[in-house]
Amino acid sequence: MSLNVIPLDEHGGDWDALLSRLAPRQRDIFFTSSWLLLWQRRGDGRAMGAYHEDGGGLILYPFLLRELSTVPYLGDAFAGYFDTATPFGFGGPLVEHQTPEESIQAFRRDFVEWCRAHDVVSESVQFHPLLDTRLPFDGHMEIDEAGQVVWCRFDRGACRLGDQLTQTARRNVRLARDAGLTCRLETGDAAYRRFGDLYLDNAARRRAPRAERFDAAHFLALRDALGKAQALFGVRHDGEFVAGALFLRGADFAHFHVMATDRRVSSLRPANLVFFEALQWARGLGVSAIGLGGGDRGDDEVLRFKSGFAPLRAPSFVGRAIHLPEVYIRASKRRDEHSEVLDCDFFPAYCSPLRDESLLG
Repeated sequence: MSLNVIPLDEHGGDWDALLSRLAPRQRDIFFTSSWLLLWQRRGDGRAMGAYHEDGGGLILYPFLLRELSTVPYLGDAFAGYFDTATPFGFGGPLVEHQTPEESIQAFRRDFVEWCRAHDVVSESVQFHPLLDTRLPFDGHMEIDEAGQVVWCRFDRGACRLGDQLTQTARRNVRLARDAGLTCRLETGDAAYRRFGDLYLDNAARRRAPRAERFDAAHFLALRDALGKAQALFGVRHDGEFVAGALFLRGADFAHFHVMATDRRVSSLRPANLVFFEALQWARGLGVSAIGLGGGDRGDDEVLRFKSGFAPLRAPSFVGRAIHLPEVYIRASKRRDEHSEVLDCDFFPAYCSPLRDESLLG
């Protein structure tokens, strides 16, 4: 077997050295050890990296290894069983250029064998839409489209950013400026704490799932872990921090991460100002594109808002595989016995959100 699976808390430097061998556009922030370890420290699972090299080419696949026993209603009855998942953001396999199909097939076969040998019950992947990381797994796992991502490219033509904004977006940027809003990069602890408080308030209002409840401590940890690979844009009104958005930076892409707004100033359109300023920042970095993310629920108001700043859309895909069917069924039945299932399409089924897991209950 040419597959190696390493814990990134012990071999993060080795992982990043492997990543540096790939093309710049593949070395995105979501595949770095710093990003994976951020989510391990949050308690979302152990950061792992699988790599495969057999002379045909290099394949890298980072993921979180999660213990099923940490799910309260599964508990000790499922001790020793695991699943794998992509941390918040995007993932999937990175394949070195000109790697033959035989090597890709061998990697997938070896990884499935590793999962079964290490009691990994299921595997879920949120593929990177701008890198098409789903392609190596086509035919090897169930893959479904899960919405669209808005994005803007900077490597074609030299038109002004303002020219690609819709009339509504341009008007709202002017409205924000006329109202006295200003936008700048923030670095201080107070700004990150304020952003965290606003984000939790916003999460409560939109009934965010437990996995998306980020507080000030998380955002401070993100700043310290990623350094210059992250940027917090803060919008101020009369000197007060009233809105902000976090953006991420990789070798060749920038990405919108999360945003929060004080509801008292939402009519002044701070989100429009922060997106416009962030686009200019990203273009100045020299990256080829920026991803603005998708909507909360498909083609909704959030997606349409983002489309006012960038004309392109890319399909987003998720992948799923079950490696130990009997254990998966048993765990899913335990979840069904615990409470009503609200989302029948959730994967893995044994982690389907509970009714009381929203912030508002």
